[in-house]
Amino acid sequence: MNEQGTIFTMTARTLGAALLIAGPLATVGTPAAQAIPDMPQGYPITNLYKSCTPTSAHTGHYPEWHYGETGRRYVNDGNIQFTNKTDKTVPYTASVETGTNHKIEANSAAELPSGWNTTAKSDIGLKESNGWLDNETFGPIKLGPGESVRIEYGVVEKDFISMFVTCQNGVLKNGQGADVIRGTGPAERYAYAYIIKADGTVSDLAMDIPTRNPGANSKPSGDTYTSVSGPSLEKVADPKRDEIVEPAREPRHDPSWPTLGQTCDDKDKAWYPYHITATKPEFEKPGYSTDFLNWSDSEYTYKPQTDYVVGAEYNGYSNWKNARNHLPEGWLESIGVVQRAYMPVGTHLKPVRLAPGEKVRVEYGTTMTRVNYQEIHCGRDGKYSLLSDYPQASAPSGFWAKAKITSKDGSTRTEDITPDKWRTLPVPTQSSN
Repeated sequence: MNEQGTIFTMTARTLGAALLIAGPLATVGTPAAQAIPDMPQGYPITNLYKSCTPTSAHTGHYPEWHYGETGRRYVNDGNIQFTNKTDKTVPYTASVETGTNHKIEANSAAELPSGWNTTAKSDIGLKESNGWLDNETFGPIKLGPGESVRIEYGVVEKDFISMFVTCQNGVLKNGQGADVIRGTGPAERYAYAYIIKADGTVSDLAMDIPTRNPGANSKPSGDTYTSVSGPSLEKVADPKRDEIVEPAREPRHDPSWPTLGQTCDDKDKAWYPYHITATKPEFEKPGYSTDFLNWSDSEYTYKPQTDYVVGAEYNGYSNWKNARNHLPEGWLESIGVVQRAYMPVGTHLKPVRLAPGEKVRVEYGTTMTRVNYQEIHCGRDGKYSLLSDYPQASAPSGFWAKAKITSKDGSTRTEDITPDKWRTLPVPTQSSN
């Protein structure tokens, strides 16, 4: 294979693991790049809210602008099709006829901060511009008699969020006074090909292929694309099924905190952590969906992956505050939840085996647990006797993914395709204090 053909192969391998069938999908709209929410789910920026010291922050290249990917789409730049109408095997090489160029856009007045390109490239592979040049080639691809090839090429466009991350009060967080930058821009180029055999079956040439086609991703289910929101707790709660779950281990109490019934000084106006429980069952916070149709004449293993970040943050209220504005260390973990967690873009879900003509809707999102948190306060009786009555909160406890498969006869079946390492905590992207 020539030099350009090598680029084609390696680029395709970088992107994913399933054949893209360019069929008549019953698709729904992709969120527009300019409609990126103000607060993506869980702020998917590496090391955010992790503990730090001035020394470790300096050696870890903080303070610095850092980027998180909130979504991606495959922007098609062109298609090339060819059929071998001879009775011999032929080597086919395709060429790009019209060059393309995609540029980065952001909501910042200055568009992008000084030195952005270093961390944007290293964090999420973002480029200032990218595209295809005239006469770049793909191939050669061997085609037997009667075989057809379809080549599609373009650029992966990524929605991103950027924060000026610095070490404050022992934790990495967005620097005071620094705006959160949102935008979209090009990343790596992609190209893929599939061959339609003379008998109608499809071959992917043993190449790794992107898992989606443009327009195959839905908008969020309901108004849920924020870091803390989920389905209404009133709709989820069921007194007949609800079960209060005590902490697996007693949360650590600071020796300076008072206990319930302890004598108090009426000048003490503070609230102190008292107790925490979870309410089961868990509920599924909606995320995104992808549609796919196997219109080939053979069975096919579809390998979906997430094209948009899903996640959540603990949304509870408290009067007690530590330096990080979070609940005390270990309290959320004691009931099986965390402060923040997200499943990144590009996470591979479990494969789905499809018969000819079957279509599948893949849905994925965050598993949430309801949280009950109480604090104590000095009462008129001169004792710490007042208990808070805060609204029930929620926090992430894992992730879910389902595949609803519809056969040609209209029958349906549902498969659990949640990746094992993302199903329950701990997950690689979780953080608390």
